[in-house]
Amino acid sequence: MAFGNYIRKLREEKQLLLREVASQMSIDTALLSKIERGTRIARKEQVEDLAEALNESENELLKLWMADKIVKMIKDESNSTEILKKAEEEIKNLTNKKQQL
Repeated sequence: MAFGNYIRKLREEKQLLLREVASQMSIDTALLSKIERGTRIARKEQVEDLAEALNESENELLKLWMADKIVKMIKDESNSTEILKKAEEEIKNLTNKKQQL
């Protein structure tokens, strides 16, 4: 499920109005609506604010948000699976280097 759809689902399950959540985040309703519709990508700080406003795990929302950003970046590539595998290998290499220091 895309990040925006997930946020909308959470908000509606909690019976919160768009304007209530937007107000808690100190953003306008139109911006939150665009994030929910997927026409605007939230900033990391906004995801953190959403987690607080929706009383959800910040870590889980950040993972979903980042995954959604990656999908949008590579979805039209014919070799997207291979790209993800290479990225995973690079992350493992970087993690191993950090642990060796």
